[in-house]
Amino acid sequence: MFQLKKEEKMNGNTMKKYSLAALLALTFVPANVFAAATIVPDLPVVDPGTELQPPLPSREGSIRNPISWQQLHTLQTPNTNPKGLYIDLGMPELYGTIYTGPYPMEYGRRSGVYDADYDYMAFRKKSDLEAGAGGIRIDSFFQDKYNANGWPEGQCDVADDCPTRTIAYRLHLMKNDENGHPVDIGFYGGRASFTGTEEGSFQPALTIIEGPLVNQVKSNGPHKVMINYETNASCTGSVVVREKGKTYQESGSGTEHTIMLTGLKADKTYHYQAFCDGDAVRSGVYDFRTAPKKGQLPANDGKITVVFGSDSREGVGGGERNYMGHNFHVLSQVANEAYHLNQADLALFGGDLINGYTSSKDDFVLMMKGFKQSWEGFWRHAPVYPAMGNHETMLNVYDDGSHYGLSLDRWPYETDSAEALWAQEFFNPENGPRPKDKRRPSYKENVYSFQYGPALFIAFNNNYWWTTNSQVPNFGGSPEGYIMKDQMKWIVRKLVKAEQDPTIKYVFLYAQEPVFPNGGHTKDAMWWNGDNNVRAWTKRKNGRMKPEGAGIIEVRNRFWKAIARSSKVAAVLTGDEHGYARMLVDNTTPVGIMSDDTNGDNKIDWQGSET
Repeated sequence: MFQLKKEEKMNGNTMKKYSLAALLALTFVPANVFAAATIVPDLPVVDPGTELQPPLPSREGSIRNPISWQQLHTLQTPNTNPKGLYIDLGMPELYGTIYTGPYPMEYGRRSGVYDADYDYMAFRKKSDLEAGAGGIRIDSFFQDKYNANGWPEGQCDVADDCPTRTIAYRLHLMKNDENGHPVDIGFYGGRASFTGTEEGSFQPALTIIEGPLVNQVKSNGPHKVMINYETNASCTGSVVVREKGKTYQESGSGTEHTIMLTGLKADKTYHYQAFCDGDAVRSGVYDFRTAPKKGQLPANDGKITVVFGSDSREGVGGGERNYMGHNFHVLSQVANEAYHLNQADLALFGGDLINGYTSSKDDFVLMMKGFKQSWEGFWRHAPVYPAMGNHETMLNVYDDGSHYGLSLDRWPYETDSAEALWAQEFFNPENGPRPKDKRRPSYKENVYSFQYGPALFIAFNNNYWWTTNSQVPNFGGSPEGYIMKDQMKWIVRKLVKAEQDPTIKYVFLYAQEPVFPNGGHTKDAMWWNGDNNVRAWTKRKNGRMKPEGAGIIEVRNRFWKAIARSSKVAAVLTGDEHGYARMLVDNTTPVGIMSDDTNGDNKIDWQGSET
């Protein structure tokens, strides 16, 4: 976590630059780290098809999840379970346990005060999942012993302030391997609104299954905020903003709802509530604060608090560490502390959100949904701005005889690539660069910038257009850590423009791959053991492979020169190495430059002598 306060000052062109790695799950950057540093439209991407097709048989990638987001919300209608609802995954080989509880747990609002000001899941009842199906218990939650939400009336002075009655359920899935031994697949979470108040009367209803999430809170547009949510069936969404007495409504219907709240005042707290098809389903009442105007600090506390984390993919230890392809156990605690302890204005996330490396769109999307579930309690009040990591990969995989196979960013790029699915699942600014080669994936929402008060934040992507690193020269793509020329030009322009903008006092850049790795990723990231031969390659239309002009060391040094020329860059935040480190780079730091390559092999021998 770090804060920007009024009394902090920049130190002109001599200000030192920090490179930070917030490496495993999600260590916050301490507040004193910085003490010394006193739309674009959718790109028309051509499906490369056989142009990039290797002469190898296709195979599956590492598909993590056997079920999809849609299966997780497949409830039987009409319902045959008198004690609650009934879920059927349609996969008889799966078995396990179903846990249930009211959602949001303990929600109540009296005289404008919340019983629980942070939405969370808690489970009080369980039932068996057999042959891929089972009952979701509800009946007990109308009994005094278990009724934490005051059902059926709810715990709100005004009944409509409470959300539609909703049950959260968690599936602990198991299956047997080919030898009949049990395999723990992990935890999966969903929720369902329902009608009925007593045994035998419960029926599934229209449900907000994701969100609402607060997005696009920024000073370059402080008079508007975006609200996003998803429902289990098509409906017309709307959001009521209490302080304005206004309802903002979608023009059409669907399951994905994006509603822009306009005409707001900068630096002001508002309360909102999401609906669909009138009052058929409603969320609770939540608040957000609009961004201050450019160059200004928030009037309520005179500071900006930002949290940064990375690498929330699955962990070891069982339980919630193995949740839909990410580490719910740690990440949900991080989000809770960001809200309660840090009272953060926004969160940045530096990649490796999920396990990834999959060839299944359903698998990739489900993992992203799990990541968002961990942040939901925070995200209902303040925005989360993520950057892509090497694990955010969606792949075409081919059998080349190796363990993992040959992997290429999946095409068609406009619908199936990691970049396309990233833009589908997140709601980031759309002010990134256009790829120079229109055959490549889009930078939409994976390279972007936004201003919050006196700070400019730049999300860059050094895991773009992923290919198995060793095969990049043979089939095209970009190695880990590499920044293509079109993106580099965009970053440089952003920094030059920021230098000339009097409303910007600080610039922060963030991504996944460390600029100066110091752990297990010295062999790749933006260093590659000093091997400047590493670079991106493109297959030309005549079938020949063409390398990019700059190698990885030249790319890294161009990137850092642009940063060093700016008097406003305070830090570069990265992840990947699963530990915490920080590095101060000044004009005495031996970072490695190509003139150090005295034997002419285009490699910097940083561990020995050049011979």
